[in-house]
Amino acid sequence: MPPGDPRGVLAEALVSWLSLYGVIAALRVYWIQTTRTRLELCVMFLLECLGVLLFVRGFYWISGLPVFGITTYLVAAVIPLAILLFVEALLRRHFPLGVKLFVLAGSLLFVVLALAGRLHASPFWLPAFTFYVFAMQLVLTGAIVFRDRADLTPVEDRAAGTIAVAVALIVPFVITDLARDLGLHVVRVGSVGILMFVHATVVASEPRGDARTVLAGDLAVIGLAALWGTVQAYVIGDLRLATVERGAALFACVLLLVMIHSRVRAHRQIARGPGLVRSIAAADTRSTESFLQVLELLPIVAGYRLLRAADLEAYNFWQFPRVFRVRAACVVSCDHLLRELRNLPDVC
Repeated sequence: MPPGDPRGVLAEALVSWLSLYGVIAALRVYWIQTTRTRLELCVMFLLECLGVLLFVRGFYWISGLPVFGITTYLVAAVIPLAILLFVEALLRRHFPLGVKLFVLAGSLLFVVLALAGRLHASPFWLPAFTFYVFAMQLVLTGAIVFRDRADLTPVEDRAAGTIAVAVALIVPFVITDLARDLGLHVVRVGSVGILMFVHATVVASEPRGDARTVLAGDLAVIGLAALWGTVQAYVIGDLRLATVERGAALFACVLLLVMIHSRVRAHRQIARGPGLVRSIAAADTRSTESFLQVLELLPIVAGYRLLRAADLEAYNFWQFPRVFRVRAACVVSCDHLLRELRNLPDVC
């Protein structure tokens, strides 16, 4: 279908609006929390920007009104900064000053151009914005891929790998939206890339989620969607590439929404259970220590502590068996342990 076909534009807008459910479902996971970390606040800000973008741009595509074009690209110009803040919070370290200035200056420049109405229809600034998005993707993906894994726990490292896959996949899909606004005859499938990114953020919040799971799921969605789009185009007798792509985009959107909904629903079911059950269900069971780290935070074991080799360096740990014999107990709290060790001879 040509770019000006009303049915094709309407189909793309409907996919964008349908994708909004996935963003809202993921955002609700963080809204219902009573306390939020810096990472969770950054995720919420990013999801809110994506949600507004999915909602507004459909009206711009259908109507072509400048007010919707300004709003669409205003939000789009803020998203690179939101992604930078999210990745910084994920890696728990600041990017080099040059990277920060590049992203911040780019976002500020394109926000001003969007507000002035010179971005969404400019033959010069729109390609410049496309180049900026590509450069931002390369910088952030490189920062995640070449991260210092020693600074992260195994759970955090797997979460960072998951987001690296999402950042690498989202841009090729979103570029189709920009290319269409540049006048190229392509189908807008950016909604699929946004849903892939949202799904990755949900998986990254799980202790057992990893990049392999996200990549395998996304590739399966792409393969099944391409097959469905081809079959649908054959059935209706329209084998043009644009018809196949729009059918595939709709089917991929539905699949990703089901994947996001199932994971969010699992989060809600776990959240309704007792603290012990909820923590065990969300724990990383790949190693004994990672599992015990979850138990440390529970109120039921608040008076006890998992002691590691580094925690025992200040003590003569050969006296520990005597502490248990004196108290005639199998479990000793941290306070009792310190008190008993001070009363024993030959304790450092």
